[in-house]
Amino acid sequence: MLDIHISPAPSSVGFDWAPVIGLIPHVIWAAVVIIILLWIGREGLKALAGRVHKVGAAGFAIEFQATIESAAAAHHQQIPVTDLGRASRRLSSQQALLKGSRLLWVDDRPDNNRNEIKLFEEVGARVDTQLTSAAAEAAIMQVTFDLIISDIDREGTAKEGLRFAAHLAQVRNSPPLVFYVAHALRPAPVSAFGITDRPDELVHLVLDALGRSRS
Repeated sequence: MLDIHISPAPSSVGFDWAPVIGLIPHVIWAAVVIIILLWIGREGLKALAGRVHKVGAAGFAIEFQATIESAAAAHHQQIPVTDLGRASRRLSSQQALLKGSRLLWVDDRPDNNRNEIKLFEEVGARVDTQLTSAAAEAAIMQVTFDLIISDIDREGTAKEGLRFAAHLAQVRNSPPLVFYVAHALRPAPVSAFGITDRPDELVHLVLDALGRSRS
């Protein structure tokens, strides 16, 4: 007799839910984010972005204030905290004026200005230094500068900077000049945009000069 054996059909393989279960936390977080965004709305997002920008700007201002204070200490100066804060906040909010600008600094003792140079370079300016008026005059003929910062007493001559400024005034389309000296006498010479012996005031003069020349 022929024996016929009928085996039971193999059970179908069940759906693998493990990958789906693994995605559930991510889906929940995405849903939470979407709900929060919808709840905040466009105006709320704008306000939040504004606050983040202000926090970032405040961080820059604190860093700038520390550099300005270091510059003042190097010159044995004590600048009121309110003045330090005013200069650093303005520099932070008007960085665009200095970003990409080209400054020429004429001083036979450039190490005295290392903190100030660092400050302007931190906001994106390029600072070229020259030790003598002759070297500066040659540089001006080759490069277009946005601003010149100069001392007055150099090269063994008490008023060499004034002579340099007078020569610069005769150059067509010459950049504005700011005197940065050990002891400022006011008013500023007629050939200069301004004069100061304080790093915080230098910040204001540089921003004023660049703002006026670009307006």
